[in-house]
Amino acid sequence: MKYIFELRNIPQDKMALAGGKAASLSLMMKNLKMNIPMGYVITAEGFRDGKLINEASEELNQTIAKLDRLKTYAVRSSAIGEDGENNSFAGQYETLTNVKVPEIRDAVKQVAGSAKSERVEEYKSRNDISGEGIGIVIQEFVKPEFAGVIFTSDIITGKDDKIVGNYVHGEGEKLVSGVENAEEFRIGALKLSYEGNPELAGFSKTLRRYSLAIRSFYGVPMDIEWAISGGRVYILQARPITTLKRISIKDYDVNGTRSGYKLLTKTNVGEIFTKPVSPMTFSILEKINEFLGLPEWLDNINGQAYMNISVMCSLMVSYGKTPEKAYETVKDLVGEIPSGVDIPVSPFDKKAFKHNLWNLLFPKNKSKLTKKEKHEMVLHLDDISEELNGEIRKIDSNTDLMKYWDNVMLPKLNDGLASILAESGMSLVPLFGTRKKIIKIAGEDMANRLLTGCVGVLASMKPLLLLEDVAEGKMPCEEYIKICGHRSANEMELMEPRPYEDPSFPDNLLNDRKEGGHNLRPVLAKQEESYKEALAEFKSKYPSKSRWIDKEIAKFIHANDFREDIRSKGVRIFCVFREYCLKAGELNGLGDDIFMLGYKEMFAMLKGDKTSLEYIPARKSTFERYCTYPAFPNLVIGHFDADEWLKDPGRRNDVYISGRRSDEDMSSDVKGFAGAAGVVTGTVRVIEDVDHIDELIEGEILVTRATNIGWTVAFHKVSAIVTDIGAPLSHAAIVAREFGIPAVVGCRNATTVLKTGDVVTVDGEKGTVTIQA
Repeated sequence: MKYIFELRNIPQDKMALAGGKAASLSLMMKNLKMNIPMGYVITAEGFRDGKLINEASEELNQTIAKLDRLKTYAVRSSAIGEDGENNSFAGQYETLTNVKVPEIRDAVKQVAGSAKSERVEEYKSRNDISGEGIGIVIQEFVKPEFAGVIFTSDIITGKDDKIVGNYVHGEGEKLVSGVENAEEFRIGALKLSYEGNPELAGFSKTLRRYSLAIRSFYGVPMDIEWAISGGRVYILQARPITTLKRISIKDYDVNGTRSGYKLLTKTNVGEIFTKPVSPMTFSILEKINEFLGLPEWLDNINGQAYMNISVMCSLMVSYGKTPEKAYETVKDLVGEIPSGVDIPVSPFDKKAFKHNLWNLLFPKNKSKLTKKEKHEMVLHLDDISEELNGEIRKIDSNTDLMKYWDNVMLPKLNDGLASILAESGMSLVPLFGTRKKIIKIAGEDMANRLLTGCVGVLASMKPLLLLEDVAEGKMPCEEYIKICGHRSANEMELMEPRPYEDPSFPDNLLNDRKEGGHNLRPVLAKQEESYKEALAEFKSKYPSKSRWIDKEIAKFIHANDFREDIRSKGVRIFCVFREYCLKAGELNGLGDDIFMLGYKEMFAMLKGDKTSLEYIPARKSTFERYCTYPAFPNLVIGHFDADEWLKDPGRRNDVYISGRRSDEDMSSDVKGFAGAAGVVTGTVRVIEDVDHIDELIEGEILVTRATNIGWTVAFHKVSAIVTDIGAPLSHAAIVAREFGIPAVVGCRNATTVLKTGDVVTVDGEKGTVTIQA
């Protein structure tokens, strides 16, 4: 067995045994172009009871014989768990520098012995670290003129627009030990700038380049040790900043605001995920982020899903836009932000994004389907999904289930994604541009009239409209279940049971419908008639634009249909993956606890590695705690601590800005986006989530955080809709327009200001909600 490896060539199966420091150095040497002193590592297997075993001792003799005696070396610990995302062990183990070749054996012995020192044992006890294991790095010593540390983010606020560092003259151990006062400096991360002692200014460009490359490679804020010798910058080690850790894998302690200063919103994503997401679903969202090359785009605070606006704006800023113009680009998608708030932006790795985009457009495992076959696949995705579900239910072993993923599901998934991408093309563009084009010609009122009532029956309207057909005997229950049984309020959460799994579905909805509400088909017909009148009026006023408007509206209708249809089919795909998870849980005696694993851990379990099962109890406990929290604010800027927020009697649902009082800039005005035209005065019913939808009384004004397809079945009762979360393309706005229900969306503070029983006037055209005296 081999115990000593060159840092650059540590085998993958020995990385863990090499310890954190050596593994980090090895990864940087293999993947990044920067100056890192060469060296070797003795893996933890080479030690027993703090001493080298005979075979490793002999190998050390051979290694020492190869070293350059004109150079000196640093001998440092590389403990298992050291310099990792959980614990840094900074300064806990012995480090020896400027060691001559004949002294290396004694230095190795001394560093290995420090593993049993009182300070290491106390550190391990304080941080609840069990187990042992230490590797030792023997690395060429760089005799520095300057040495120091750099933090790629501010360790308190998480802001990363500046790279923060300090340094001393000579060896960095003076800095770690506190023997010498350090010089501080700052380097602009977004654009090169330098603040600090001029003696270091000439190296700021290289320090910035190295730091940003390391931050991008690891994907987390980093603490980097560096030295300057002979006019060259060297990287000595790099480890995550443990105080800015986004997630603890073992217990699913996740909080995206810990990893950086950013702007998070629930607009759109909060309409999709109305409850905390399980570890399994979170692992899929992380894969989507990786797939798109947008780090932490779909983010998470204690299970609650958010969209990271900062990363979207950072991407655009990296291509030359100002933060303000970047926000304007996505405003319709993400909604309003408070005035006077600067959008936090961070350094963005364009190279990695381009690489991911290229792989997305031109995947290695390219689908072999023809254009016609791709069209057919999208068309029949519902039937394909049901067929896969049936096959999964018949599998009776882990081996066969894993084979089914590799040989059937993964190829189908690749073909499905390729087919959807091929079908989409520029199909969704009219959603964003058609309204503006019509406004430019005929004004906003005409644009609203033309684009309301033209789209017909969308997929998200079917659960309500087709239920009326079932009630009237026009459609069998079985057909309704087939068309709508996969749609629900929390349909993208893998842990959430589907309506088709409930034997009482849809009888429960039919019983509720009997208790009140009105038929919306006549309303839909009226909206269509109004659209036809508007179209005739437009053509009469602008005869030269007659053919143009027909084409534009046709593209708009197709875009709406396609968006809705793809969303429905996406839910079908999630249903298939849920069935797969349920089967894995059944075969391994886990039941629903399977959703406490990530998808990679589930696959590892099917292959025989059940290590991650020990995390289930802790994750389950954390997830259950997340489910007790109320919905967090729609907009979060900076670090957010849920427990501290809950202690604040004046806490707000609309916005949380780190460092600001909750009553600062508090407005009692309720304003939002004009969702659907119309003016209604009525009584407010504030509903926290869809589980309390049965509290709604016919004719009331629904006020809630957000709506999605799961709420549609209650729209026949409401006289108007007001939401905290939303934008012109949100579910509430789109469906309310077609049903002729006045709606104001994206108010941010509606559920904070309004109370059940308030009498208000909702103006869906102006986007206002006025409380009546």
